[in-house]
Amino acid sequence: MSAALAELKSARRIVRPNQANIVTLDIERFKGRFEAEFWDLNDFKNRRIRPEQVLEWPRTICVASRRYGTKAVQFVSEWDAGREDMLHAAWKVYDEADIIVGHNVARFDTRKLKAEWAMMGLKSPRPFKFVDTLAIARREFGFESNTLGSLCERMGVPGKVDHYDPEVARLALAGNKAAQARLRRYNVGDIEASEALFDAMRGWIPNHPFIGTRGDEKVCNQCGSDDLALDETQRYRAVVLDYALFRCGNCGANVRGGWVSRAASTRGAR
Repeated sequence: MSAALAELKSARRIVRPNQANIVTLDIERFKGRFEAEFWDLNDFKNRRIRPEQVLEWPRTICVASRRYGTKAVQFVSEWDAGREDMLHAAWKVYDEADIIVGHNVARFDTRKLKAEWAMMGLKSPRPFKFVDTLAIARREFGFESNTLGSLCERMGVPGKVDHYDPEVARLALAGNKAAQARLRRYNVGDIEASEALFDAMRGWIPNHPFIGTRGDEKVCNQCGSDDLALDETQRYRAVVLDYALFRCGNCGANVRGGWVSRAASTRGAR
């Protein structure tokens, strides 16, 4: 690896993390039960489980999270805090966050938590934005596998520390301390992996929420750096307007500035 490439890879972290409350989050779930264990009512081929057959529904059993720029991972579980306190703690993380980061966090973790909050009678947390590394991988790249472990390995960043084992989860809920410690390590490890993948993808997330302090300051929307070099030879051309184009010296992102000129006097009709 060249020195220039190594420097770019090491510089992709957000330079001003405290300007926005960015939180990486991951949950672990426990299987439901009827005649057998299941994650979804459609799990079994040629047979759909009827809701009235369910003896125990799948549920969230632990939540790990960390504010970007800090070292400590916050972990809360059903066996330590009780179910309602665990879910309320997760709700508080969302209510205070500006951006939630995670792998499949938009379509899986958050939707599962929302369902559980609604059943508790909690109101919706205040609005927040997502940076979902699974959605980014599917939209921007052509990797043959988009699992968290595979992406971390291929992007050259620290990955998962274990794999999910339903038997370990069952033992943890039954009070087994070794199982509880292992599941906690696995959940916390996914925070480390998800944040590392988030950083590795920086520069490839054009729709990343703005993380500066004011809308009029010229900083990179993806990492907050003001190390922006104006490209004098190129502009970003949209359908009608031309925009100034900058390159971030920290994460390498292409950043659009204010519009410079009207590039088109006509546009297509539909």
